[in-house]
Amino acid sequence: MTGFMLAAGVVAIAVLHAYRLAVPPRPDLASAVRRWDASRARATRIQRIGAPKATTVGGKAQNWMVDQVLRRARDVKHLAQDLAVTGATIEQHVGKTTVLAIVGFVGPLVVLGFLNTIGLGLPLVFGPAVGAVLAGAMLFVTRQELTDKAKKKRAEFRRTLSVYLDLVAMSMQAGRGHAEALPASAAIGTGWAFTQLQDAIDGARFSGTTPWHALGQLGDRFGIRELTDLDAALTLANDDGAKVRTTLVARAETLRSERIADAEAASAQATESMRFALIVMVFTFLAYELYPSVARLFAG
Repeated sequence: MTGFMLAAGVVAIAVLHAYRLAVPPRPDLASAVRRWDASRARATRIQRIGAPKATTVGGKAQNWMVDQVLRRARDVKHLAQDLAVTGATIEQHVGKTTVLAIVGFVGPLVVLGFLNTIGLGLPLVFGPAVGAVLAGAMLFVTRQELTDKAKKKRAEFRRTLSVYLDLVAMSMQAGRGHAEALPASAAIGTGWAFTQLQDAIDGARFSGTTPWHALGQLGDRFGIRELTDLDAALTLANDDGAKVRTTLVARAETLRSERIADAEAASAQATESMRFALIVMVFTFLAYELYPSVARLFAG
C-alpha cells in the first residue's frame, strides 16, 4: 500500500509538471523583457568565459541528460534546427520528454498496483513491460511532435519568404536599390517570420556582412533551404546591382510559382477529402434505408 501511494504521488507530480509545460502561465511583459536582457547578457558571458557549471542536483541532472541526448542523437544538426525554428531549447525538449517517459513508465505500475489492491491478482511482470513500451512510445511521440511542428513552421516561413521577395522585387522595380529594398520590405510585414528576416538583415549592418549572407545563416540555423539557396545565388552575383536585381526577381517568381502549386495541391487534397466523405455518407444512408428490407427478407 505504501508503494502504491508513493507511485501515485510521483505520477501526480509528473502530470502537474507536464501540464505546466503544456500550458505555461502568461508571463508579465516587464518580467519577460528583463529575462530576455538577462539571457542575452548570459549568452555573451558564456561565449567569453564558457558555460558555468550547475551547482544544484536538478541542474546537474538536466545537464547530464542534455549531454546524453546530444551524444546519442542520430542527427544533432536537424534536432538543433527543429528546436530553433520552433523557438524551443534543448533543455525544454529534454525536460518534457523525460517527464512524459516517466509518466508512461510509472502509470502502468500504479494501475497494476491499484488492481492488485482490489484483489484481481495480476502478474507483476506486466507493469514494467507495459511501462517500458509506453516510455519508448513517449520518446517517439515527443520527437515526432517536434518534427511536425518544425515542418509547419518552415512551411509558414517559406510562404512569408515568397511574399517578402515579391515586396523586394516590387520595391526594386520602383527604383530602389537592393541595399534599401531588402530592409524596407522586411519592415513592412508582421509576424514571427518577418521579424526573423528583419532581425537578420538589421544584424548584417552591424556585423559587416551582406544581407543575403545573413539570410543564409538564418536558413542554416532554421533548416530552410530556400534561404541558403538565395544566399548562394546572390553571392554568385558578386554584388553587381543589376545582377542582384535580376536574381531577386527570378527567385521571387520561382517562390511565387511554388506557393501557387502548393495552394493548388492543398485545394485538390481538400476536394478529394470532401468527395470521400460524401461517398461515405451516401453508403451510410443506403445502408440505413435498405437494412429493414434486407432484414425482413432474411427473416422471412
